[in-house]
Amino acid sequence: MYTSFIEQKMLLPSKYNADKTTAIKILEQQIAALEAELLALENDVNAFQAQIRSALSAQIQRIEQLINLYKSRKQAKKLKRFDQKKRGKNYKEPVELKVINHTSAGQNQDLITDRQELKRLYKEAVVQIHPDKFADADDELNKRATAITSKLNEVYNNGDLEELNRLHEHIISGNALTYIPDQPETVNDLPAMLEFLQQKKLKLQALLQEIKASAIYGLFISSKDFAALISELRTAFENRIGILEKRTK
Repeated sequence: MYTSFIEQKMLLPSKYNADKTTAIKILEQQIAALEAELLALENDVNAFQAQIRSALSAQIQRIEQLINLYKSRKQAKKLKRFDQKKRGKNYKEPVELKVINHTSAGQNQDLITDRQELKRLYKEAVVQIHPDKFADADDELNKRATAITSKLNEVYNNGDLEELNRLHEHIISGNALTYIPDQPETVNDLPAMLEFLQQKKLKLQALLQEIKASAIYGLFISSKDFAALISELRTAFENRIGILEKRTK
């Protein structure tokens, strides 16, 4: 059936929204799968690490003691050399100069700037989402505002600027309040929602990759049985203890 040019233009937004809605549903499914995988992996790796620490607690404790002893003796030697130098006849007290470490100064400035940006994003977002603003609203909306505010506070307190920026955009777009999971029709701003979910997916993928790249995960997925692994690690730890004991004699 023939469709006029004007009718085609009127149909485009509907098709565009339908495509975006489908993409949101797919992203939600992918995110749910990633969250489940991440949680299971964290639980498995943490339990595995706790088993290792329990089996090798004596060796781990001894290594920590020797490392602390080595550091304290190294510091004591440094102070002793400085004291000897001060007693030398040619010793002169150094003139106190204020040395500007440009690298440190730059890093400190970056930290200050990041902290200021954290505060700005937090203030802008919390004004939009704070439960007090919805005290007279229905219970569901009030609960949603409370949950999002709690998440906002958590991200702010953790100092995660990237995560806060993402949550800030989600709140400002209006999606944080209007959107109900598994109901894409409740999205207020489709492009913003799509971007938010894409970024969330990327963050979860990065967290998974970080765990899988860790040494403890490498041990976890090794084909060795636990008893053989503990025996091998105990030998390695004992060798490490021997080296540290020689350094601290």
